[in-house]
Amino acid sequence: MGIINFAIDSSIVYKNHSYIIKGFPSFGEVLIKDTVSPYKEKIVKVYELSKESTNTTNPLTHLVELDEKSYETAIKKFNIINPLLNLKSRTMEDIKVIAKKHKVGVATLYRWLEKYENSGTISSLASAYKNSGGKGKARLSEETENVMESVINSLYLNQQQYPLEMIYRNIVENCRSINTEIPSKNTVRNRINTLNPKLVAKYRKNVSIRDTRGTPGKFPEVKMPLDVIQIDHTKVDIMLVDETTRENIGRPNITVAIDVFSRMIYGFYISLEPVGFFSAGQCLLNAILPKDDMLKRLNVQGEWSLFGLPRKVHMDNAKEFRSNALQKFCQEYRIEHLFRPVARPEFGGAVERVIGTHMQNIHQLPGSTFSNVRERGTYDSEKYATMTITELEQWYLDFVINIYHKTEHSSLGMSPEEKFYQGLYGIGDGRIPFLPSIPADTLKLRMSLLPAMERCVQKNGITIDYVTYFSETLRKWIIPANYKKLNKNLLSKTLVCKRDPRDISKLYVYDPDIEDYIIVPYSDIRKPAINQTELRHAIAKAKKEVTGREIEMHDVFAAHERLNEYVEKAKREKRSTLRHNSSKNHIAKVIEYEKKTLENHSKITEKKSVKNDSLTVEEDLFEYYEVDE
Repeated sequence: MGIINFAIDSSIVYKNHSYIIKGFPSFGEVLIKDTVSPYKEKIVKVYELSKESTNTTNPLTHLVELDEKSYETAIKKFNIINPLLNLKSRTMEDIKVIAKKHKVGVATLYRWLEKYENSGTISSLASAYKNSGGKGKARLSEETENVMESVINSLYLNQQQYPLEMIYRNIVENCRSINTEIPSKNTVRNRINTLNPKLVAKYRKNVSIRDTRGTPGKFPEVKMPLDVIQIDHTKVDIMLVDETTRENIGRPNITVAIDVFSRMIYGFYISLEPVGFFSAGQCLLNAILPKDDMLKRLNVQGEWSLFGLPRKVHMDNAKEFRSNALQKFCQEYRIEHLFRPVARPEFGGAVERVIGTHMQNIHQLPGSTFSNVRERGTYDSEKYATMTITELEQWYLDFVINIYHKTEHSSLGMSPEEKFYQGLYGIGDGRIPFLPSIPADTLKLRMSLLPAMERCVQKNGITIDYVTYFSETLRKWIIPANYKKLNKNLLSKTLVCKRDPRDISKLYVYDPDIEDYIIVPYSDIRKPAINQTELRHAIAKAKKEVTGREIEMHDVFAAHERLNEYVEKAKREKRSTLRHNSSKNHIAKVIEYEKKTLENHSKITEKKSVKNDSLTVEEDLFEYYEVDE
């Protein structure tokens, strides 16, 4: 998954033709020139280029799809060449110094530099060989990861300062007790080395965070737009109603990202579901990509110029921000992943102040809950609630781009939009010097921001949360029982699986042979598509009803069907049920729009020839709309 760098005289592919970038008429447009006679020039939208198939020879593998060994190899190579990447004029002598220091050949360093500079992603530095983790070797399972995390948190982050030998011994014993694979000692050591030093100081050394050497005394320096962005969640101070029944469904959640330099809103995501990694991922997705599709979907007039990959992401210590998937996403695009120092709330002040300002404006809307009971007084929020989640999205988007971005900010002395333009124009000749870089493949970007898990293929397919998925393509990873008996040391292949919480009917499984995702449906395709929240409720109900045996897939869907029957029979739905239905309808609309915007991507992307009954993500979307139309 490469990166599009919008630099003058750089190459770009548009509608399968090569062009050279000649200038930027605006922050949403690029002037390109044909590389062959008659050398015509044209102006195209940035978002059109972001959907184009780029001329890259690098595999589409993302860091999250790499096995443990390949992941560590890619990071090691990047750390070696990183000093060379920052040199303005790189010479042979510079290469020789680094080669001698790390005992690497000069030609090898040039090859690594070429790979990285062609793609812009760290995953390009992984071994080019298939199954580079070694024949029969698998990546760590989710169970092993959970054991390591639990033991490290309880024993390493402990004032007793237990040694690595004891910590590793406990991990081995716990893994054996649950019959899961045992990580190497180096893997455990690497996990410990990635811990936040502030947490180590506090929980292992019993040193005050404020006294820890290396803790910054002020916020990281910000000189340009996208130098640092901050991201945070909050409950929105308003009651919403269902789009169909207009009954009250409660308060939504919002995830907001801002550009610290300009105070412009970088991206946001509003949902009725609990906040988590998916909320953070969708906010980042909205932030990084050009906003044309969002403006069109919500039918809001205006401009939102801020887009592109940031240099640093600053967030608090919430669990969803510390996930391995989010950290690998940031590593892939050289985004520095910063956490707010513990007990230092002032470090998140920028995004919190912006959210507070926006909540004050939301208090003017019907159904506002205000900031507290005293401020609300006798106002009946539920009685006056009139807005749906889609209407709130429209209102908030319009407010952000047409009011907030254009209103003078007290700490800037100008509007956020003026500050943003000032940062890019600087004191130059009035021309736009550059545009931010964006990932070349938006579909792969979306996939990289979905929750990931690792599973082995069993004889009936892949089972996650009691739901089994199967297609014929998975058969090549199913190891016959007789063969296992003859080869006791043989391990089942562990595959990276992703699932959209808004629709769990399909599993996206990364196939290392074709270096792309394949679609794997339910093993029983008659089962209905449901979301993650519905699945949790159905599992909880099935566990109460099934006794004396393990619950199975049919138990979960039977429970889901009974829950729906209760809803149909009810004359007046409760708020929780209304909230769920409203969230499901809203999510369905968003997913439908996303699929349609990706249709062009599917048509122009060269399809991989996979001789099996499974589909790639692009083929799945393409066939869906061919039939539908």
